[in-house]
Amino acid sequence: MEHPLARAVAPQLEWRDSCPSTNTDLVSRAADLPDLAVLATADQTAGRGRLDRVWSAPAGASLAVSIFVRLDPAALDPQQLGWLPLLAGVAMTRAVRELGVAGAGLKWPNDVLVHGRKLSGVLTELTPHGVVIGAGLNLTLREDQLPVPTATSLALEGVATTAAASDHDNAADAALTDRALAAFLRETFDLVAQWRAAPTAAALRSLVEPVLATLGHAVRVDQPGLAPLRGVAEALDDDGRLLVRAAEPSSSLVAVSAGDVTHLRYE
Repeated sequence: MEHPLARAVAPQLEWRDSCPSTNTDLVSRAADLPDLAVLATADQTAGRGRLDRVWSAPAGASLAVSIFVRLDPAALDPQQLGWLPLLAGVAMTRAVRELGVAGAGLKWPNDVLVHGRKLSGVLTELTPHGVVIGAGLNLTLREDQLPVPTATSLALEGVATTAAASDHDNAADAALTDRALAAFLRETFDLVAQWRAAPTAAALRSLVEPVLATLGHAVRVDQPGLAPLRGVAEALDDDGRLLVRAAEPSSSLVAVSAGDVTHLRYE
């Protein structure tokens, strides 16, 4: 597959017909990778999500892509570093909106949802040489192919696919794959450039909040070793942490740095 649109955005694009995990591959090679090197595939056989959860899909029905952002972690402000996973989620949200999924929104920290159904997940990993940004995007999965009922795909959300892809269970839609990959790379490169300019926390918040569907939502936050936190997501702090107004009786404002967030329909 040539991927002309994606290669116009990322000359250092490596495409593989199949790959166990694009993130694992780039992490293992981080010492030798150039800045903004990209590895992508439509057949990831051992994909991982947050908390080492499995990300799986039929060959050709999803996109897996990882981008290496070279930096010196020792010289970085930890506050600035904490915003990068959020910006990766913003990049994917913008990309799928560009593809025609107007209802896409970001669930903190970096899942892309459409009306509560997961379209994409993002996983960032820190290495001694930089950060690997990985993303999985469901392209042409049908309802009967979804890994869980709460998932969705570009095709199910009305994004046009080719006849060849729709007629065969595992046929990759080359044009859609190229468009989706190019859109995500373009948005990610733009946001990484802005992030590298070391803007203020207020400026970073202004990039995230317009697509962050979690704000104003009743949520449950599950954190390792702690009781579930229920409340309303009110804002982001200067580190990109989610500020949740806990439910009664305490009504305290709790800063969440990591955890599984569930959007609740009823408080």
